[in-house]
Amino acid sequence: MGTFTHRITAGLVLPAALVATAIGAPAAHAAAGDGDGIAARKRAAAAGTIPLPDAAATARRHAPAPAGSTVDLIVGLTGDAVSAKKVGGFSARSNTALARIGVRTVSVPRAEAAEAAAKLRTTPGVAYVEEDATVTADAVTPNDPQYPRQTDLRQIGVPDAWSSTTGSGITVAVIDSGVTPFDDLSGRVLSGYDFVNGDDEPIDDDGHGTAVASLIAGRGNDGQGMAGLCWSCSILPVKVLDHRGDGLQSTVASGVIYAADLGAKIINMSLGGPGDVRALRDAVAYAQRKGALVVASAGNDAVSTPQYPAAYPGVLSIGGTAPDGEWALYETEEGEIVGSNFGAGWVDVAAPFCTWAAELSGLSTADPADDYDDFCGTSASAPLVAGVLALEKSKHPRASNAALTYSLTRTARQSVQYKFTQFGEIRAGRAVASVDTAAPRITGAAPAQNKRFRGAVTVTATGVSDSGTGLSHALLYANGRYVGRDNTAPYALRYSSGTFNGNVNLQWRVYDKAGNYGVYNRRIIADNKAPAAKITSAPKNGKKVKGTVTLKAAASDASGVARVELIINGKVVAKDYKAGYAFKIKVKKYGKKLKVQVRAVDKVGNTRTTAARTWKR
Repeated sequence: MGTFTHRITAGLVLPAALVATAIGAPAAHAAAGDGDGIAARKRAAAAGTIPLPDAAATARRHAPAPAGSTVDLIVGLTGDAVSAKKVGGFSARSNTALARIGVRTVSVPRAEAAEAAAKLRTTPGVAYVEEDATVTADAVTPNDPQYPRQTDLRQIGVPDAWSSTTGSGITVAVIDSGVTPFDDLSGRVLSGYDFVNGDDEPIDDDGHGTAVASLIAGRGNDGQGMAGLCWSCSILPVKVLDHRGDGLQSTVASGVIYAADLGAKIINMSLGGPGDVRALRDAVAYAQRKGALVVASAGNDAVSTPQYPAAYPGVLSIGGTAPDGEWALYETEEGEIVGSNFGAGWVDVAAPFCTWAAELSGLSTADPADDYDDFCGTSASAPLVAGVLALEKSKHPRASNAALTYSLTRTARQSVQYKFTQFGEIRAGRAVASVDTAAPRITGAAPAQNKRFRGAVTVTATGVSDSGTGLSHALLYANGRYVGRDNTAPYALRYSSGTFNGNVNLQWRVYDKAGNYGVYNRRIIADNKAPAAKITSAPKNGKKVKGTVTLKAAASDASGVARVELIINGKVVAKDYKAGYAFKIKVKKYGKKLKVQVRAVDKVGNTRTTAARTWKR
């Protein structure tokens, strides 16, 4: 990666003299003043202090899974035995589909399977018994002549993904050195833009962008060349790097905005630098708001220093792995230490550091074998991830970006020895198969529909569930305005209406961990208006009274009047709950001077108190 603060460089293509030493965990960070830490890694490698991976741990990881402790026996039944809950003394289970063909299943300890099967076969009503067997998806093997050399695709389970989709209709923007179309990309490259030379011909004069594009969308199973990940994806070429593979972050920012405006679903940037420039940060955020997934390489200096744009919020930052799936760290014959940058705080997932991709300099020769070569660095890792995201999007076109990212990260395999990324090395087949597109369910809310209230009210979501990745959080909105967030079910939030009167349209949005959300709407009525109240019949203010005096009052309110209270000398002395409110007052009970008021209380608690009348006795 470049050393200039605001300069971006393309990823590394390793020389033939590279020696893969399968070096293990990162050496300690360099002391203050030791530059970017590469010198410290050189010294550690020379001293033999960087340990090799734990061979035993690696062997354990690749060992086949042990057989289960139980065996399922499939039992075919006839006659009345079809509905039996027990068969031959064994508990039997079934489902609606199997019941139609008279089949139930029985689980028995593996060591007793043969004996149990023999017993079941002699049980009346049993037509046959057989041991259940596992099946696996048939992984696709394309017929491209270069495919046998693309071992990196098998390393991350791409053939498993191809068994469900080989991609369709997704546009991936390659923000790079341009793209030169060739056989494997024929018909796949859209019109783009060259921000380096300011024209509409983003031709690759470095080779880096073409290699990246070939990994994403090289046509597969066509009997020639190599196989990219998404065979029917389109590439939007955006040239921001010059013939040396260098460029400025402001130029990259222009390219990102351009790609977002053209509707690219995925943006791949196999480039980066240490400079955090606001323009590029804002451009990435702009693309994300437009609905693009942004993927960027983490860099090749084998350090933990964040690189940009990979370290920006929401960007999928991609590290590189060796053939064993662990952190890619290498020593060249010249003693140089190169490898993937690392750090679980900013590197999300990883993919193979070295791949087999298009070689621009060989495309002009007559020998097809010259068209492809080793392509190493996190510049290669990033498009592998972008390609998997494109396959996910092809299979699940309605899935949110959050759902695609969640599936990609949660199905990754974490490193055995150390955590150089947050989630680990991607697994394409699992990622494509496990995208959660089902929204959580929410069946109700409280208060009840059209319930009147005053001031503040607690709003709850009821009947909330999720059948996929699990519940994450809930947001509450009132008349389109955000009220608050609750991260723990059961979800409840306090809503304050202030002095507002009228309908309050509440909306719960309950999210699952994949970013899907279910919606439930509920209308309640804010009533912060006091009822009307007046004294309709009573002695006038200042009058002398004696004996028993009758006071009559009237009150009304949209939500209904709960009661009318009689107040004498500041104290409630009587209450009436029915219209035609009337009070008999024995004046001698209240001294020589009476201050008389009535107070109306509506059904949500608003009150109105009349002006006082003063009587003398």
